[in-house]
Amino acid sequence: MSEKAKVKSEKAKGGPSRFEIRDSRDRLSPLRLLASSTPRLFLLPCYVGATILAGMLALAHSLGGWGMVELGGWELALFIGLAAILDVMVVPVAGVGAMAASFAVFFAGLLALGAGPTCWVAALAVLWSDGIVRRKPLARSAFNASHSVLSLLGVGWIFQQLGGEVGTVVLNRWQPIGAVIASAVCLWLLETAWVSAAVALERGGGWWRRLTSALGPGLAWDGALASAGLLLALLYQSRWELVGQSSWQGALFLGATVLIPCGLLYYAYRLQGSLGEVYSQSLRTLGALLEAKVEGSQPGHGEQVAKLATRLAESLELPPAQVEQIRYAGYLHDIGKVGVPSAMLSRGRDQFGGEPEAVRLHAQLGSGILSPIRFLQPAAEMVKAHHERWDGLGYPAGLRQRQIPLGARVLALANAYVGMTHSPAQPLTPDQAISRLKQAAGSRFDPEMVVVLARVLCASGEVTRQEAGEVEFARQ
Repeated sequence: MSEKAKVKSEKAKGGPSRFEIRDSRDRLSPLRLLASSTPRLFLLPCYVGATILAGMLALAHSLGGWGMVELGGWELALFIGLAAILDVMVVPVAGVGAMAASFAVFFAGLLALGAGPTCWVAALAVLWSDGIVRRKPLARSAFNASHSVLSLLGVGWIFQQLGGEVGTVVLNRWQPIGAVIASAVCLWLLETAWVSAAVALERGGGWWRRLTSALGPGLAWDGALASAGLLLALLYQSRWELVGQSSWQGALFLGATVLIPCGLLYYAYRLQGSLGEVYSQSLRTLGALLEAKVEGSQPGHGEQVAKLATRLAESLELPPAQVEQIRYAGYLHDIGKVGVPSAMLSRGRDQFGGEPEAVRLHAQLGSGILSPIRFLQPAAEMVKAHHERWDGLGYPAGLRQRQIPLGARVLALANAYVGMTHSPAQPLTPDQAISRLKQAAGSRFDPEMVVVLARVLCASGEVTRQEAGEVEFARQ
């Protein structure tokens, strides 16, 4: 059974880890892509090219829908300007990479202008923001513009089939309300699905898994933007009653109505991301400080373990929350050594040899230190179990096999590899370390996890393919 199947099995059984959901952000190296994903490399340009071609045809077809509502120059300029500004405001979303705040203007345009003009608004805004502001490659910019055009054209047809009337948003009956809600949901799903497929082809992983991992974060973001878009459509529909015949005052009022809430939402998301970086940097600094204060600790060990454990977690396609907690646990996995006598810590011992009872306490001590900190509780469980063994002979609880939390298994393997390759006494080469880990697979370590580590290191060129192949053969 593969590691991914094991993870799913653990979820079904209600295993010890609370973060066994799959993630979308699989950072694959070019070597790994060439070695194992040749079909994806062929399908990706075909998919992108077909989307761009279909988008160009849809854009031409959308010209027939321009006569559904009366549209003046300043109204069109308003929507293009708002979409161009908001399309620059992007936030990272698992599964699709990033989502832009221009969703609000696109949805408002569907309701107020119709799919025809909105397709051109989206195409111009995306090409400007991606191609000029962010300087993305032409193919990527054209793909983003094309999938937006195709999604808008499809949802515009759905809106009309459900009884919605372009330019007349009525919320006093269930049928038009249902048409508005269904259109927002369909636009969200289509946009997410289109990009999830491209990300799956580019970075690996199943399309459905990437799509489902993106739905949760995307729902909160696009749900709030859809509300702002509905408000813009309602105000635009009542613009003559609100601002009379004046053009620039009306444009200013309508623009501020959507820019202010969307800007605040964007700021909140970016602030949340910044706080995560602050947490990570603070824990990294704390780990380095502890290594400097605890006798026998190797400087930089915690950061090296955190980096390797993060690579392993990402290769398993774990969710961002799980990857983040594994990284935190890597920084602080030896924090419990502050309560162990220095004489015990400085005693030399083999990587797979026994440890004094006082040293064995550091796993429980570390968990006790971290557990009261709410956002570190999952990491505390990993720290507590990172010296458990696959055969049940580890400590402190004698857990065995999949009783050991997945994050702790990842952490244990990363800790052992870094310890062997960066030992101040007699460091091993990466190939030698993998060979040692292969010998301990099935006794000390999860054998499937050893295979994952070998593949990750092989993909980056750190170990030879021959050595990685030996691990695969031993697993079979």
